[in-house]
This record gives sequence, C-alpha cells and structure tokens, in this order.
Amino acid sequence: MINKKYTIMKTFIKLLTVCLLFTSCGLSNSEKMIAIKGQISSPSKSNVQKVKSTVPTLADAAKVLVFYGNKYSLTNITNGSFTTQAPEGSASCLVFLDANNQFIGNLFAGGINVLPLVNMGNASSIDLSTLTLDGTRVIPANDPIGSTIQLTSQELDFLNNVGVYYQTLAKNIDMDNDGSPDIINGDQIRVNSVINMRAGTFGTDTKAVQMIPQASFVVNTAIRVAGDINMFDKNFTSTFSGPAGAPYTDIQTSWSTQAQNEFIFMFSRMDQPGGLGQYPSRPFADGVYSFQLNKNQLYTFNFSIINMQNNLMIIKPTIHTDNNSYITKISYEFVFPDGTIANPHNLIQGYIRTQIGNQTGTQLYEGHHLYGTFSAGENYDYYNETIGTKIRLSDVSQCNFAFIDILGNEYEYSWVDDLTKYRSPIVVQE
Repeated sequence: MINKKYTIMKTFIKLLTVCLLFTSCGLSNSEKMIAIKGQISSPSKSNVQKVKSTVPTLADAAKVLVFYGNKYSLTNITNGSFTTQAPEGSASCLVFLDANNQFIGNLFAGGINVLPLVNMGNASSIDLSTLTLDGTRVIPANDPIGSTIQLTSQELDFLNNVGVYYQTLAKNIDMDNDGSPDIINGDQIRVNSVINMRAGTFGTDTKAVQMIPQASFVVNTAIRVAGDINMFDKNFTSTFSGPAGAPYTDIQTSWSTQAQNEFIFMFSRMDQPGGLGQYPSRPFADGVYSFQLNKNQLYTFNFSIINMQNNLMIIKPTIHTDNNSYITKISYEFVFPDGTIANPHNLIQGYIRTQIGNQTGTQLYEGHHLYGTFSAGENYDYYNETIGTKIRLSDVSQCNFAFIDILGNEYEYSWVDDLTKYRSPIVVQE
C-alpha cells in the first residue's frame, strides 16, 4: 500500500504545479511565429443567383480567428485572401467567421481539427492555397500535414482522439451561448483532460524498465476548467454537471484555486479502486456538460474522456548512477501503449516536469516547472535529464513525469521501485 504521507505530498505538488501552469501561460517573446496564408474560393454563378441563405457560407467569411491556449489573433480577409500567424510548437485552431463573428467553419487538415505547427523542418510559413467548405470543415487545397508538417498516422490518431474539444467546435467556441466566440469577448472557458496513471517500475543501469501491460492500465481522469479571474464569483458555489439526458451522480470538485489572473477547477468522478488516489479513474462519456460559474452565467460544451488506455504517449524512464550509486541522469523513451516509439517533439508543449521522492514523502528533486511556452527550445533534450542534486538510488521510491500535450491536456506517469509495495492495478471498467 502506498504511503499515505507520500500521497498527500504528491497531491500538494500536483496542485502547485497546475497553479504554476496557469500563472505562466503567456506567450514568450522568443517564440517563433509561423505565417499561415490562404484564399477563399469564389461561389459559383449558380450559387450567386440563388436566394441568399440565412446560413453563412465560406464566401461570407470576413475574418480568420486563430487561437492557441488562451491567446488569439483576429485577421481580416481582404479580397478573398488572408495571412495570419501562430507560434511554432502550438496546435492552433483556425476558425472562419462572418462580419458579425458568426461561426462558419474551422480548418480541417490531415483528418484533424487543429493545425499542429510541429516537425516543419526550416519552414517559416504555410500556404493553404484555396479553401472550400464541407459542412463546417474548411478544407485546404494544399494540405500541409504530410507535406510541410510531418506526422505519423499514430501521432495524428493521438491528436484526433485526445482533441475531442475541437471535434464540436461550432458549439464549444461559444460556451456562453451569446452567438459570438467567447475568446473574442474575453470570457473564454478552457476545458482540458488531466490524465494520471501508475505506469510500472523505472529502469536502472542493471534493470530494464517494466511497463504495466496495456490491458491492466488504470487511467485516472479529470476535467480541468479554467478562465479569467474576473469571471469568477467567490461568493457563488460553482457547479458542474452532465452529460445532458443522463447526468452522472458521482461528479465532484477535486479542488479549485484562484492563481493570480485565472481560476481553475478540477472535476472528477468517484475514485476507482486501484487508482493512485489523486484523480478518480472513471471516464466521462461523450455529451453536453454544463458549468455554472456564477449566478448569471451558465456555460455548456461538448466533451468526453473515453478510452484513454489506447490514446496515451507514455514516458519510460531509466535512472543512471555513478560508481557510488548517486544518480547522474535520467534517460527517457517515449512510446504509445502498443510499444510503438513516439516523438515527443511532435506532441509535447514545453518541458517535462520530473519529480523524485522517497518512501517517507520527501521530495528529493524537481526539475522543470515552466509550462508557459509552446516550445522548449532547440537546445532542450527530451531524452536525457541531468540530475545535479546528490541523490542515492537506494533512497528513491517513486518518480513522477508530467507534460502538457500541444492541445493543452496534462499527463502524469508514476514509476516506482517495486510494484509489490503498492496496490495492484486493475482493469478499468467504464
């Protein structure tokens, strides 16, 4: 059984980390910006002669809204053409609006609803060429994914499955239901998944990493909701419910906080036996959820956290020591659940946070905790972390490794020295 004191310590560290995340979410001045340009296809003559529809078409597009995290830019479409920009390393969403900021559609490239500006070589711009509308999907004649942007089919599947927020963007861009994109009005609610699981036993110079079999994963999940602190009413008890039509009765507020300029809520379902205890492991089914932030405003959005066992990028750590058994560095391997090698440069936003602790609950080491950048920089090594703190390997009981993916979801993997000291993992039943 895991030491209770250590669990409490980890919960505190998790809270502190997320606070740091949301108080440092500004865009760094050193971020490289990628130019994105395109042009709107002209309507056919037959369409022009028809009675004007109340539903806007792509020919009605007047603006391109680009957003990433809590940042956005709004660019006018002039003579059917536009040039906008977004930071390298981000997963940016391009939304096309009419003159009244009504949603028309969003860019759909490579089979996903965001534009992951990663693995672009030396490219500094993307030309989407002519755009056409299919339902609410805006399709580029020049699809940059597979040409300018190099991603594997498994990486695309990962982004598509963990990015459920973007699959119903026509609804989620306007959670307060006032007919205008929330981010433009300054009342955007950001919704992301938080994933936490015990992954297995860490490796050493004399022992290989042992990952828990995929069928035995216990994936603890939560929904993180955040927004501008000015939207928050401290005298009102915020509520979260859903999915509409068959609402859960076991949703609880894991915790909440107000960190400088933002409020943060963590909502989860009741604890699943065998989980780590920080976050309950029961998933959230696909559906419409409601978030009541103050007495005057109800927000609704589509979301789900389902089947995460198949949609994870897992960090596998090996601890290296010197001749005196002091830790010198930790090397990392990144894999999908089936063991396929993953590329962290394509899927991680910013740094990896490493924590090392002993059995008594003492934190022996914490590495990067800067989550306010889309890119960790060219010199950051995702595969090796030097440990300058003097720590004996025999003192290490547990290591935790966390990262934010380029869509804003948070993952933490716990690796221990000996799984027999802890509760046995079980298969999660939905």
